[in-house]
Amino acid sequence: MSTLEKTINLLNALPENQIETIYSFVQFLSSQQTVERTADTDPLDDIFSNIVGAVPDTGKSLEEYRAERINEKYEVIN
Repeated sequence: MSTLEKTINLLNALPENQIETIYSFVQFLSSQQTVERTADTDPLDDIFSNIVGAVPDTGKSLEEYRAERINEKYEVIN
């Protein structure tokens, strides 16, 4: 029997409020885990250079893009 199966058996005997406390603690432990990057991942500069230029610069301001999107979404059709 695995450790997880043994733990599940123990959890079945606990009241719901204690299980929620344990869940919160496990969630905290999970959030503290650091994910190691593998050596073959792209450096941040390479990722950024791939993103820059993905959308062509049309010379519009952010407000103009926003107004255009809102107009497309809520335009009244005659």
